[in-house]
Amino acid sequence: MPQYEPTQRIIALSLEELNEIIRYLHEKNDNLKDSNTVLIGGWAVDSYNPWFGSIDIDLITSSKIRKSIMFHLRENRDFKPYRLPGISTSVQKMTDAGPVIIDFATWQKPFLFEGIDDDYLDFRILKKNTEMRTIRGGIEMTVPTREALIILKLKAIWDRQYRIDNLLSHDPLWESGKLIKDRADVLALLDPGHGGRELDIYVFAELLKKHSFLEQSLRTVYETNEGIEKYGRLSQNDSETLIKQLLSLVK
Repeated sequence: MPQYEPTQRIIALSLEELNEIIRYLHEKNDNLKDSNTVLIGGWAVDSYNPWFGSIDIDLITSSKIRKSIMFHLRENRDFKPYRLPGISTSVQKMTDAGPVIIDFATWQKPFLFEGIDDDYLDFRILKKNTEMRTIRGGIEMTVPTREALIILKLKAIWDRQYRIDNLLSHDPLWESGKLIKDRADVLALLDPGHGGRELDIYVFAELLKKHSFLEQSLRTVYETNEGIEKYGRLSQNDSETLIKQLLSLVK
């Protein structure tokens, strides 16, 4: 893949497919929260701070609902099965602006940390840490709370950095760009000018305590400049101060 530099066109097409999935889930279940489906990743971040959007659509759901959504997308939206390293259930749609990829995780499968054999992120933390939020286009969807979403983003940073450092990435150039985007997304969730003051320090501390090594991932957000530059709304000094204050509060 080329470097991760998505155009506004591909972001708009991704949003179109996301809204289609949400409409489909609404049709299948009047109470979307009961559908057991949670939107994570860049579009979930966008529901808190619409600074960028995403190409990919990332969902956690049950195996039954995953199969239903994938069938609908293949039959009605021109998606094809697609396999990413480490992700066995993905579909892809080729567009004039590039591919839109939808990744599915299920509640049952452990979400392992790269390079750590005896630790994994239990998606069940989301059972008590989700809320309904409005996605671009005016449709509501269940997403992780701000605190849980930061933890998910820190895991993504950890995993990507490990794969890059250990020459395990299937596409280092692409993944390096995604790593920058993940760090920028963390800043978007912490930015005090865009809702960051709403972060529940106690809840975040409890979640971080389960995987304390993720503090290292959080520090890289200000120790490297690329994510700060990509987000573009906080200076390096402000980013460092913000994260150091947060870490001091969760001790």
